[in-house]
Amino acid sequence: MHGIGKPSRGRQPGVFYGWKIVWTGILGMILVYGIRHSFVVFFTPILEEFHWSRGNISIMMSLNIFVYGFLAPVAGILADRWRARVLMPLGIAILGAATAGCAWAGELWHFYLLFGILMPIGNALAGWPIFAPALMNWFVKRRGLVMGIGQMGGGLSFAYVLLVKYLILQVGWRLTFLILAGMLVFVLFPLYLLFFYYRPQDKGLKAYGSAEMALASEKETERTVGKIPTARGWTLSQILRSSQLWLLVLSYALYWGVGNYLVLSHQVRFAEDAGYSSMFSVSIFALFGVT
Repeated sequence: MHGIGKPSRGRQPGVFYGWKIVWTGILGMILVYGIRHSFVVFFTPILEEFHWSRGNISIMMSLNIFVYGFLAPVAGILADRWRARVLMPLGIAILGAATAGCAWAGELWHFYLLFGILMPIGNALAGWPIFAPALMNWFVKRRGLVMGIGQMGGGLSFAYVLLVKYLILQVGWRLTFLILAGMLVFVLFPLYLLFFYYRPQDKGLKAYGSAEMALASEKETERTVGKIPTARGWTLSQILRSSQLWLLVLSYALYWGVGNYLVLSHQVRFAEDAGYSSMFSVSIFALFGVT
């Protein structure tokens, strides 16, 4: 960890700044996606207050996932071509405004617009579509480890729902939406502004392990001069035509879409209908995320 990715010879070895990006990302994932996953505990109070059908209420979550799925690549493209340090606070602002707006929602279409359409815009601009490439920019070595650590935030965002449920029991669901919005504005917003940088060059640094990889690349070039290169230089059009990409997309759709959210959206309410307490039902949901 020490001495790798230093910006200059004059700097003293220390903890690589990229690890701050990792921990910022974990907290960001918890707060950004915790609001989406909190749908499972807002489901019951909304159902009991408005008496809409469960199917109509669950469309809120379906819209959220659907819109997010189409906007995620757009957010990634914008991060590459524009300033991610502008996009992410913008995402927090949109997500916070949509979350706060839910506190005053009184019609079904209000929730569809706020939770189903505006929230995923904020999720995409402030979440994993920008954090994932940022982590890859900061770490040439240990990318697998770093990406795995970063995804801890995604798992813990399910456990975040325990706090949301506690707040609902204490102050009601409408005020809880305002508290969640406030946490985005007063915790995550300054954290992003202070610590997040999309590329190490933006901070005057080099990626973790970049020097070692450059040296290894030179040795590999010397060893393979005159031979057919084994690495493939992918272009965007080649990537979009590759079966590997679309099989990966399909695997994500089957796991996250069918195997995960199709069940989790109704899991807590299902357990409550079976006679379990609301907090116990939420704890099972949280256990899934922790695991």
